[in-house]
Amino acid sequence: MSYSERDVTGWSEAVANLHGSTAQDEGDVRRAYEAMANVWSAYGYQDAPTEVLRMLIDATEVGYMAALNDIRSGDLDDEITMWRPGLAEQ
Repeated sequence: MSYSERDVTGWSEAVANLHGSTAQDEGDVRRAYEAMANVWSAYGYQDAPTEVLRMLIDATEVGYMAALNDIRSGDLDDEITMWRPGLAEQ
């Protein structure tokens, strides 16, 4: 199955819009960028077209920022204390 450049552009725009709507805080954007830069540099997949790489990086940053949003809103409080019981003692 092949996809046109128009398909890729549409997907890239959709992911970029999702990225923009998930970013709640400039600090989160920076944290997501730094975390995903480390992941992608270790992964080493650099052969895709720039637009595809940008889309993949934006998509992984969305996941990271969504997790930060969940932490900020308290959605993961029980899990955090389970994962890091020492935090509850402070």
